[in-house]
Amino acid sequence: MAEADYDTSELSEMFERAAEHLKFIMGKMDTGQLLEFYGYYKQATEGPCSIPKPRWYEMQAKQKWEAWQSLGEMTREAAMKNYIQLISDHDPGWKDTNLSSKGNDSGIGKSGWVAVSSLSSTDEYIDDADKTVFDWVKEGNAEKFREFAQKSSLADSNIIDSEGMGLIHWAADRGHLTMLKCLVKDLTANVDLKDRDGQTALHYAASCGHVDVVKFLLDNGADPNVTDVDGMLPVDVASGSEIVESLTKAN
Repeated sequence: MAEADYDTSELSEMFERAAEHLKFIMGKMDTGQLLEFYGYYKQATEGPCSIPKPRWYEMQAKQKWEAWQSLGEMTREAAMKNYIQLISDHDPGWKDTNLSSKGNDSGIGKSGWVAVSSLSSTDEYIDDADKTVFDWVKEGNAEKFREFAQKSSLADSNIIDSEGMGLIHWAADRGHLTMLKCLVKDLTANVDLKDRDGQTALHYAASCGHVDVVKFLLDNGADPNVTDVDGMLPVDVASGSEIVESLTKAN
C-alpha cells in the first residue's frame, strides 16, 4: 500500500481525522473492510498484538484479534499511514470534509472502533422462507420470531444450534434487548444457559459492551459468578468500566 510522507505531528493529526471520518462512511463497508481498519487502528494505537487469541468468544472477537495479530511487528507509523491510505481509497475527498458539521450518531465510541456486534450486519442473506428461529433472533426481529415460534410450537427456548450457542446467546451477542425480553419473560429462557465453552449470555453481553443487556440479564437473575471452561467470569471479559461496575456490584 502506498504511503504518503508526513512529519510525526502531522501524521498523528491526520490519523485522528481519518479515524473520526470512518464513523461516517463505515455503513458502506463489509466485514472484511472493517476488520482491516480495526487491525491498523489497534496497531497504530497500541503496537503489535499483545493479547491472547480469544477462546471465550469464537466469532467476531476472534476475527478482530486475527486482523490485528496478522500485522506482526509493523510499526505504529506504518499502521497510521496504511489506515489513512485506506480512508483515501474509500473516500478520496475525505480530507476536505468538515467533520464538525456532522452529528455523531454512528454508535462508535472514543476508541475509534465500532462495537463487535455491528459486524453482524454482513451476515449471509437468507430468504425469509428459509430462515430458522435462530435467524430471526440474530436479526432481532421479535415480531417474526414470535410468529415463527407460534407456528412451529417452539417448545424449548433453550435449544442449542450447531455452533453450540442458544437463542439467548445470539440475542445477547447482537445486543437485541427486545428479543431478550421476549425470550426471558415470555418463553422463560434460562438466563444462565451455557454454550459449548461454558459461556452464558452475560459473558457475551459483557464482552460486546452491551450495557443495557448486561443490566437486563442481571435484573432477571443472571449469575455473574458463572465461569466458562477457561475459568473466566463475565467481568473478566467485560468491555467498559460501566459493565465492570455493574457486574462487581451484583456480587
